[in-house]
Amino acid sequence: MSIVKRPLKVAIIGGGPGGLSAARFCQDKGWKATVFERRSRVGGKSYSMIDGDAFFEMGTCYATRADRQVKAWMKETDISLTRLGEARFDGANIVDYVKSGGGGSLTAQLAAFVLKSRPLRRALKTGDDRQDVLDELSISTLDWVRKAKLPKIEKALHRVQTTNGYGYLDKTSIGQTLRWCSLDLILSGALNQVHMPDESWSEFWRRFAADLDVRLGEEVVGIERRVDDVVIHTHGTEQLFDAVINTAPMQVFCEIADATPEEVFIRDAVEWQNYTTSLFSSKNWFSGYKICGFSYGLVDSSRVGALIGARYECEDSDLGGHLYVSGQFSKGLSQPELAEILRSDAKRHGFDVHSIVHQETWEFFPQIRQEAVKNGVFNLMSKMQGQQRTWHGGSTFSHELVSSVVMQSDFLVKSMAKAQN
Repeated sequence: MSIVKRPLKVAIIGGGPGGLSAARFCQDKGWKATVFERRSRVGGKSYSMIDGDAFFEMGTCYATRADRQVKAWMKETDISLTRLGEARFDGANIVDYVKSGGGGSLTAQLAAFVLKSRPLRRALKTGDDRQDVLDELSISTLDWVRKAKLPKIEKALHRVQTTNGYGYLDKTSIGQTLRWCSLDLILSGALNQVHMPDESWSEFWRRFAADLDVRLGEEVVGIERRVDDVVIHTHGTEQLFDAVINTAPMQVFCEIADATPEEVFIRDAVEWQNYTTSLFSSKNWFSGYKICGFSYGLVDSSRVGALIGARYECEDSDLGGHLYVSGQFSKGLSQPELAEILRSDAKRHGFDVHSIVHQETWEFFPQIRQEAVKNGVFNLMSKMQGQQRTWHGGSTFSHELVSSVVMQSDFLVKSMAKAQN
């Protein structure tokens, strides 16, 4: 698509990491970007629950080795990072848990993973649409790593992928995993090289957004894409732009725009998963390390709702115990049902839940249907960019991981600049 050769005026739908990073990349090019966010806050799933001087990360938790751009922005905004404490899975140190996978050494399996996945990564990058390639991209991550005989990588992905809410290995295609799961990310999880911002993710995004044009509480209710411009309709207003970057889930976008066949295909290709975090107190659980994970809830996708992991937060002075944030896949389950499962699983793992302070359910965790992968959905995601003056990012087109979302925003803005020349 050819767009006007002057500083662009860009509308951005969504004030999460995808929308805010896209606005920053536009601003760096001298363009005028306006972010429309229906909530009263920025950050999307990067949400920190603030309680006096304490905060609890109920959404995004960690910065990994892959978050180079985000870490640079944190430095700009005077946000410091602290390395996360020890992580244990099934009671073992995370490194020992990964090494318990058997087979060759972890170093050898990491090298094999890089080598064996290289052709598929290249196919994703170049848009290779040969059916045998698409068929391989569509198989489950679990089947792929087992066929490749990489049991330690399977264990590492429990930490990197499933514990963080990014999908069970037997349900997520290897194509989707490879689109975001870099060697940097695997090493971050397997070697526990992850960090948390000292002043919370919410505070980081608040400071980051301070120099951007962000319209909080301004919901986009209609998008009219014309030959020469785009009209953004909010409640009672309409504004003209040269282009639009959508970072909202495609399901949401298709409700407010006259969707193209390609956009409808992408919408139908995604099966959204839910993930719930709970802040709770316990008198008799761990305090000598930071993270725990349980293979009981990690390896079997039929156990939706099972406790897959938790993070130690701090002492609970009122209770005389400690506070934790737990994670559960939660599609089809209510918060009371999840609370009941959490209490039951607590007993299974040898502790008690005293009280649940807060629960946060996140609706939009993308899982690309395997049939859609076979039909070339990832290629379409690239080819459709720029159609009708529209560019798509956010979790639908990248992944929940902040580094992946930010890299997608960078790609979009560079593509827009190329189309302008």
